[in-house]
Amino acid sequence: MIVSIRGILIEKSPNAIVVDVSGIGYECLISVNTYDMLPTLNQEVNLLTYFHVTENGQWLYGFSDESEKSMFTLLISVSGIGPRTAINMLSAVNPEEFKRRLIASEVKMLTALPGIGPKTARRIIVELKDKFVKLDEEELPIEGDEILSPAMKEANDALLTLGFKQNDITVALNEIRANKEDLSAELILKSALAGLS
Repeated sequence: MIVSIRGILIEKSPNAIVVDVSGIGYECLISVNTYDMLPTLNQEVNLLTYFHVTENGQWLYGFSDESEKSMFTLLISVSGIGPRTAINMLSAVNPEEFKRRLIASEVKMLTALPGIGPKTARRIIVELKDKFVKLDEEELPIEGDEILSPAMKEANDALLTLGFKQNDITVALNEIRANKEDLSAELILKSALAGLS
């Protein structure tokens, strides 16, 4: 098993790179997240790898850090998710955001990713959700996220866009929910911002 690679980066694109190791060029398939972490060409690069072998060929996948590689190996453990699909999913969203949304059972987010239909999205949630719920309660997204009012969901997304951490947003929005007020997205956002500032 090839678990890492270190050499000179001689070619790169958002989905693949070539690393020169002692005169041999190794192609690694990568995510956009890993691409963003790469050095310039002709510089040394060091990546974690996953070596995938089938009767049809061999492919080397490269990762900039352990969290992305771990998420990749979890994804391909799900029935129906192959390495190509998994790396494309990781290109669409970073591992921590993917984990957060998976815990929140966001089927819509998953089906928006390349190659994922509703059935596969539900399978991913069922098979992987429990593995991530080791997080502290404060780190969990708002419970029942899939049945939140559109206004509450809109406010949550707006706060994420503004750069607030999900943990802090969750606390603020749960306080607003506890009051059982039927507020518009604007009023929810205004109230949450008051609590977050």
